[in-house]
Amino acid sequence: MAALYLIVLLLLQCGLLRAAEPQSSQNLKCSALAGVPGTPGQNGLPGKDGRDGKDGAIGPKGEKGDPGMGAQGPPGSAGVPGPPGPKGRVGSPGFPGLSGLPGIVSMSLKSEIQQLTTKIALMEKASGFTKFRKVGQKYYVYDGLEESFDQGIQFCKAAGGTMALPKDDAENQALLRLSVASGLSGKKVFIGLTDRQRKGQFVDLDGQLLTFTKWDLDQPDDYEGHDCGTLIVDSGNWDDVGCSDPRPVICEIET
Repeated sequence: MAALYLIVLLLLQCGLLRAAEPQSSQNLKCSALAGVPGTPGQNGLPGKDGRDGKDGAIGPKGEKGDPGMGAQGPPGSAGVPGPPGPKGRVGSPGFPGLSGLPGIVSMSLKSEIQQLTTKIALMEKASGFTKFRKVGQKYYVYDGLEESFDQGIQFCKAAGGTMALPKDDAENQALLRLSVASGLSGKKVFIGLTDRQRKGQFVDLDGQLLTFTKWDLDQPDDYEGHDCGTLIVDSGNWDDVGCSDPRPVICEIET
């Protein structure tokens, strides 16, 4: 009687479960007898997500990551200068220098430099005149001056030269061309020779006998005590004249 009661309860329970389960699960069989395990049922649908749990404990520090690939940041502020370091060791000796020039070579070089400096200075003086012409190692220069013989000598000396006196035909022609270019045609230009020391014997301003002359026909004639020489611009020949007459003065500057 008790067994029958148990069977009825099982059947009733099976009917209620089938009514409550979805259609897909109604194929379950509930006719098993008491004490015999039934067929396992299928898993039900997932339930809803539960609420978040409380934060757990902080885990250990992770390993250092790889360097980033971004741009370098701006430099920081300059720090306080540190104390000076210790003095370094003395360096190794250098290679020996080149030997100096012999004294005689040094003196020769110094002399050449001095000569060149003097030459440049004389060239600058020559270029300062209104008219100038180079011939050989000298310049003939003219600046419009017309004075007596002695005043002309002083003027040329102050200019760094002497009164012009041709030493050969080439210099005589150069002096003639400069005189013509200076507009002195028809005049006589003083040249540096005189016979004031000894009549009839013309010498240069240093008292030396002449090695070149170009006297005009029948000159010098010592007419009225003429003691100073000139260049006749129209012919290029020489003539003697009075020393006190004002005439064009052309100087020569040796380079």
